[in-house]
Amino acid sequence: MKTCPISLRKRLATAALVTAGVGAALTVPAAITPAPAHAANYYGAIALSPSTGATGRAIDYPDWSSASNAALSWCGYSDCQVVVQMRNACGAISKSSSYWGYAWGADLYTAESNALYYSGGGYIHDWACTSGHQ
Repeated sequence: MKTCPISLRKRLATAALVTAGVGAALTVPAAITPAPAHAANYYGAIALSPSTGATGRAIDYPDWSSASNAALSWCGYSDCQVVVQMRNACGAISKSSSYWGYAWGADLYTAESNALYYSGGGYIHDWACTSGHQ
């Protein structure tokens, strides 16, 4: 029986396609795997007393309300107000010569940059991040 010779080029091309297919099959499921059901949401808040500059920070609370109440309690003045709330993120307060700025972001750099933008420059007065988001 006579066999048809397969060129080296065709064999290499076939091997490359098989390798690429196996590689894709191994990596695609990892890319679309959802977060585990036990992944936690961490809530935080920062309160500010505009008259004194005092702040209160609360991070890693189970809900918005608990975080806000704790931040107000830590702030300690009658004019304290919650100015930043965050979930699995960071928050920052900035101060310029004329304005306060506050913001949240997925990381500390983003939160601080946005707060500085809203105050028109100045400096970072206070910041906080929930677990794993600095």
